[in-house]
Amino acid sequence: MKTKHRLLKVGLIGVAAVTIPLIGAGQAFADYAPQAGDVVGVGGDTPQYALQFGADGDYNGDAGYNQAGAYNRLVTFNATADANGRSAYGQGSSETTPVPLNPTDVLRAGTYPVQRVQSSGAAITAFLADKSNPETINFIFSASPPTAAQQSTASSNGWSYLHVVEIGTDSVQIAADTTTNAPAGLSVADLLNIYDGTYTKWSQIPGNSTGSSATIIPLIPQNTSSIYKTLVADLKTANGGTAVTLASDVQTVEQNDPTAITSLGANAANAIVPFSAARLALWNNGYFHNPATVFPGSSTPLTPGVSLLSGATGDGTVYASPITDYVLFRQSDAASASPFQPGGSLNWVQTLFSNPGGSSPFFAKPLGKSLVAASGVTPNYVDLGDYSAG
Repeated sequence: MKTKHRLLKVGLIGVAAVTIPLIGAGQAFADYAPQAGDVVGVGGDTPQYALQFGADGDYNGDAGYNQAGAYNRLVTFNATADANGRSAYGQGSSETTPVPLNPTDVLRAGTYPVQRVQSSGAAITAFLADKSNPETINFIFSASPPTAAQQSTASSNGWSYLHVVEIGTDSVQIAADTTTNAPAGLSVADLLNIYDGTYTKWSQIPGNSTGSSATIIPLIPQNTSSIYKTLVADLKTANGGTAVTLASDVQTVEQNDPTAITSLGANAANAIVPFSAARLALWNNGYFHNPATVFPGSSTPLTPGVSLLSGATGDGTVYASPITDYVLFRQSDAASASPFQPGGSLNWVQTLFSNPGGSSPFFAKPLGKSLVAASGVTPNYVDLGDYSAG
């Protein structure tokens, strides 16, 4: 029987479960706080490294926009609380009883900390709520385009519309432990039956009757994430357009974190989770190192311990759903006559993201595209203008 989805938050603190103390009030931090002329972006976990590398350079030593001597800077705030893509948890957290910390950041110098934007959906909500003058958030990076209703809100705010630029493409695929009991590939029909509770054993999957009789452990990211939204939308399509009620054994875990699987010990071989192919590529390219090693850090990159199921399936095409990484900004900013850099003539939108009829913006140039590629995302610059989902 299909039952209501039960949310089980799994605390994933990197290579090992640790207790992270709460950040106390009154502490001071030396992180860069954006100045008045800086351009500030927030956004979702999935596209965050593409924008981060574009701003500050990649791990191969390639210079980002700011390293060219920019006076006013391009500043991006990752959705995750640290550079290893991990979320933060409070005092007393464990994998079975996590305590979300709700980490903060200071978006502008001279202001107090506010809750960090931690998903594409939250980014659009925060952006539409930012009616300050001057604005606090200049743009967002998102794995989801705005909806028609959000475009209407932008118009009501006096911004004309949310201008959308595509910077690259990615895909949602299914990750499993390197010692998995799963078959080589899973189709969307297989996933529908796994996530709605019809299939609970690996041997029930078509073409896999001789497979393991162990119980499948289906995992999924939080429902505000683009990975969650992509998979659930695909399951709905496979279900004839009817929304799918996730089974009670579907557990909620951190998005794009391989320890969602590897931390399960002996049960890791039975777990699956939708995952950004670009993020796993960044893992496999050696970007992440052991955070428990003090400076100058470990010389040996971490290995994810998971891989994507990309082989043949018993009843269809292996699941791989394309997603797009976008940048969104106010159209009213695109028309600004204020130059971004002293002595320049282009505003910040024209300099970085969109300049129809003029010189290519940074993210459309070969260097910008190479930095996007270093994040695992396939660069694909397209200026979409007034665009919305559907």
